[in-house]
Amino acid sequence: MAMADRDKEKLLLQVLKKIPIFNGLAPTQVRKILALCVHKSYAPGDKVCVSGTPPDEMFVLLSGEVGIITVEGLRVATILPVTMVGEMGVITGQPRVATVEATKPTATFIIQKGPFDAVLREDDEIRSKVYRAIIDVLSGKLSNDNVRLRDYQQEKSRFEGRIAVLERRLTEQERRAEIALDLAAEVSGRDHAELELHVNEQVKDLIPRILVVDDEAEFRRLVKDGLPSFDVIEASDGAEALDMVGEEKLDLIITDIRMPQMDGIQLLEALRAQYPDLPVLATSGYMDAAEATEHAFDGFIEKPLSLEPLQHIVETTLGQGRPAAD
Repeated sequence: MAMADRDKEKLLLQVLKKIPIFNGLAPTQVRKILALCVHKSYAPGDKVCVSGTPPDEMFVLLSGEVGIITVEGLRVATILPVTMVGEMGVITGQPRVATVEATKPTATFIIQKGPFDAVLREDDEIRSKVYRAIIDVLSGKLSNDNVRLRDYQQEKSRFEGRIAVLERRLTEQERRAEIALDLAAEVSGRDHAELELHVNEQVKDLIPRILVVDDEAEFRRLVKDGLPSFDVIEASDGAEALDMVGEEKLDLIITDIRMPQMDGIQLLEALRAQYPDLPVLATSGYMDAAEATEHAFDGFIEKPLSLEPLQHIVETTLGQGRPAAD
């Protein structure tokens, strides 16, 4: 074996040794695992594995970055090298519970379940060490989950206390409002219901209204659920959105790029011509933030959706104080 090949093998062995389920193996045993590995690269947006599919492979992330996406399309975690993905499914045989998608150019080792199971059957020592390592990994996850559960319970109790206080204050404010309306109706001689309707209209204008434009109803629902403190309305394409902008008072538009009839870029051009001060955010799984800036969008929301960046960019954009479109 040439020097370069030996150095490469040594490096790959060191990589595999960093994987928790393999770190108890001897070098000769790690070589058996290395012999199973097939190198594969992924471009951003490529699916490494898909929710609900059989766990026929596990993946060693060598470089790049992948995101974990729920069945609802929500990105809940980002995984960096050197890490194994999908190993528990290969061991347990349970279908994938999430989709793994490359978010940067990514290189992996793929280990097929069949050949891996064959190695475990043929080598009792490897099987014993791998299963022992899996138990240690699961024990660590269980311990971490217990800590997170304790923290969650404590945080839940604190929030429940705050909610109870806010509910009492809200009840008090509602009672004050009713008394004020009664007095106003008595003094002005106007109908109580008419005054209440007028107040409701005034309060409604205080809540920022956002139009989400996307041909995928599930994505629109995710955005709406992710922005509970805003008034979120929906459109399924650019043409429908343009009609709604003329009828609704809006503070912000979030639009997908690829849509039927009128896409997001065409919608932006029409909005800039008619409502130049209305901020518009792009969202896409195909465009990146740099391209969105080139097209003069006010910001970019990456797909699959992550709630915290969504909430941050919406709050930041609305905080710029741009006037709403009537």
